Amino acid sequence: SEMCIRDRVSTQSTWDLRKQMKKGKSKKKEIKDPAVLKEKGNTAFQNKEFDRAIEYFSKALTLDPKNEAILSNRSAAHLENDDFENAIADATGAIALKPDYPKGYFRKAAALRKADKVEEAIEVLKAAPEKVREDEFIKKLMEGLVNDYKEDNVLPKDHPEIIRFNKFVKWLKDGGATFDKIKMRYYSPDYRGVHARMKLKKNEVFLVIPRKLLITLEMAKATPIGSKMEKAHLNLLSPKHSFLSCFVLQEKKKPDTPFEPYFDILPKSTSNFPIFFTPEEKKWLTGSPFLNQVEEKIADVHKDYNTILTHVPEFSQFTYDEFSHVRMLISSRIFGICIEGKKTDALVPLADMLNHRRPQQTAWEYSDKRTGFIIETKDVIERGDQVYDSYGKKCNSRFFLNYGFINENNDANEVPIKMRISDDDPLSAVKRKLVSYSDEKTIRVSEDLNEKNMSHFFSYARFLEFKGDPMTLYNYQFQQPPARKNDEDDDDVAYECANIPPISIKNEKEVLTWIQFTANSMLKRYTTPYEEDLKILETTKDFTFNTRNCVLMRSGEKKVLLFLIELTTLALELIDLPIKKAKEVYAKTPNKDRFEKYVVQQLFPLILSIPTKPQALHLLNPINKKTVSYTHLR
Repeated sequence: SEMCIRDRVSTQSTWDLRKQMKKGKSKKKEIKDPAVLKEKGNTAFQNKEFDRAIEYFSKALTLDPKNEAILSNRSAAHLENDDFENAIADATGAIALKPDYPKGYFRKAAALRKADKVEEAIEVLKAAPEKVREDEFIKKLMEGLVNDYKEDNVLPKDHPEIIRFNKFVKWLKDGGATFDKIKMRYYSPDYRGVHARMKLKKNEVFLVIPRKLLITLEMAKATPIGSKMEKAHLNLLSPKHSFLSCFVLQEKKKPDTPFEPYFDILPKSTSNFPIFFTPEEKKWLTGSPFLNQVEEKIADVHKDYNTILTHVPEFSQFTYDEFSHVRMLISSRIFGICIEGKKTDALVPLADMLNHRRPQQTAWEYSDKRTGFIIETKDVIERGDQVYDSYGKKCNSRFFLNYGFINENNDANEVPIKMRISDDDPLSAVKRKLVSYSDEKTIRVSEDLNEKNMSHFFSYARFLEFKGDPMTLYNYQFQQPPARKNDEDDDDVAYECANIPPISIKNEKEVLTWIQFTANSMLKRYTTPYEEDLKILETTKDFTFNTRNCVLMRSGEKKVLLFLIELTTLALELIDLPIKKAKEVYAKTPNKDRFEKYVVQQLFPLILSIPTKPQALHLLNPINKKTVSYTHLR
């Protein structure tokens, strides 16, 4: 029938179409030309589709197994996948097919370099024919390899420090630590850092130190001396540092301590810590308030040593010099961790060798799942780059005092400024009562007006300079949370005076004038101006590590003081101007963003007579919830 004929025609057409499609597909799969396959592999490589590139190159090699160029290209694709073994094998094959083929030698040496086999890579290029060695790409690679070798071998292989470190590495590996992708690099016998042996991916765990290799606070408290210290409930200024120091001192005396390889690679000298500086070195800090911190630290370490000695007589087997040396090593290496839900502090071998840098490049924690301390990347770290830990945003005084180094170009430098209630102040009795009879306060100031300390600094200065109605101070008192009580039965509560806004034009001018005078007075105590320090740092070539750090320390302090002078000079110019004119002058101020927090958010509202509410207004003292009135005087 007509219907049947149409059906047969339709069926026949469909069958023919499917046959043609199938034939087309089979033709697409069966590329017989190795050059076409090679080109497709090259395209996939350029698109970073390295697995697909390898597939194309492999198919091309089945058709043309003696093509050195295809082998070389597949080697490159393997290398991009961090498959060093196959990358080296393919490059070796390319060289065997064509002994004067530069790309074969380049691929092999590059793969060996990426696998951190620098010496082998150098030997490969040295063994190449002269024609190959003259290739510009080969020359450049050799230059990089030689530089890598020099950086990895600052100290000769038979140097005692290298021998000790190799012993330490063996101890770590025998103890189950994993760190295959990082290596130690020495810059000098006393200065070293951790570098990526090969590329580290983002969020990659590259270091695991098992729990049995850690030295924890609990271990320290379980020692003969530690247990007596614990039982005596000693009033130590730095308890965790003292306990761990005692552990190390006791353990080092044992001939069979399992931690001997770790102790052996700890720095032998602590002369870079300011508490051990010579009088000549301290002269470089003349005028710096940091010298007071150094003396306070020395007194603190002495006090803890004597406290232990008084309550644990057998501690006398260790001298103060031994204790202070270990004590500073501990303070620069300790990690605060949490093991199975319990907070503790620990020494972590190898992890404590990562140098500091901000912003944070890595993150660390104790992993209960891995039963060990781990460090992972927060971003990609390229092969050869130094691997850093961030010790946090700290002033150089803290880095210098507790770690023995200075962070150049530190944006968190601070200067301690002492602030006291004057005996000549008519309101001195009221003010002393409000701050629980504490005459003096030290506040650390910086160049960052967004820092809490800077708000506190201006607030407390307003409190000190205030000479109006005492009820104004009481009103501010009741808007702030109490800082402390003298004792449980004391009704007098001390207040920090941390959130007092600009009170009046008169008070603010006195505050600005006092800050400017104080900053200028502190600058005059130094023996050199800031500009001379910068010149010394730039031109002096024979600096010792310590003297250079001293100049960096004092120049950082001066920079903060100069910032205060610049801010107060600008503010004192603006404060007597009409608001429109003040804004015009401020708009023309160079780098004005540094001052915005104070000028725009506090000074301009004051000029407009708009009261600025304290930050802690909602935190009313529960004993007094009266409505607060503000006193603003012009």
